[in-house]
Amino acid sequence: MLTKVGVYCLIRVQTLLFPGELSNLVMVVGVSTMAIGVLGAISQHDMKRILSFHIISQIGYMVFGLGIGGAVAIAATIFYLIHHIPVKTSLFLVEGIIERNTGSSSLDDVSGLARKSPLLAVLFLIPAMSLAGFPPLSGFLAKFALVRGGLSAEQYIGVGVAIVVSLLTLVSMVKIWVGAFWGEVAPSSLNNSGGVLRQHRSMASATAILVGFTLVIAVAAGPLYEFATRASDQLLDIERYISAVRSAS
Repeated sequence: MLTKVGVYCLIRVQTLLFPGELSNLVMVVGVSTMAIGVLGAISQHDMKRILSFHIISQIGYMVFGLGIGGAVAIAATIFYLIHHIPVKTSLFLVEGIIERNTGSSSLDDVSGLARKSPLLAVLFLIPAMSLAGFPPLSGFLAKFALVRGGLSAEQYIGVGVAIVVSLLTLVSMVKIWVGAFWGEVAPSSLNNSGGVLRQHRSMASATAILVGFTLVIAVAAGPLYEFATRASDQLLDIERYISAVRSAS
């Protein structure tokens, strides 16, 4: 959540103080952040580190949208921000359940969790595919909106990097799936005799709610994108914001 507050601050400062002046610099920072984050993720063999590096890469997408500028790209950035909150939170909760159950977050120490807890596998798979931008989930819709904004602004290099980063994100999610959920159950995955989710009901319930919300975002993408568009229009209406601040003071 704190990273999203930071993104909002960047949007507000960029649109209010430097409209169009730093767009190229912001775009370069966004593209670089995407690339550095995903390269860090695919080089790791620990679930927590992989997901942590993906925070960096996904923030890069949002900064890229801010760098593109304009109502369409800012709306796409806002929609991306909305999508990312439940997706990344649910993935970290799944990782937390696994670590509490097995005592490790390393892919060398866990495997076969899909056999032990099919529901946990589903709770990971849905947000993981959404993070990678797999259609028709919310991540695909968010990335498609950003790509469309980039193409309309003729930012072809940035769009190309965004697509490659999305593919590498899919690679890292498949890496976690194969390492932690596929194959035979590892001895460390049998640490707790009870069910994986039954041992951590509160975390499992919160994860299920967030995954459900992720699906709702995909189903209700139209109204949510309209909301993001209205928010984008307001952010770009500098005079209206200044008048609101003056009237409040």
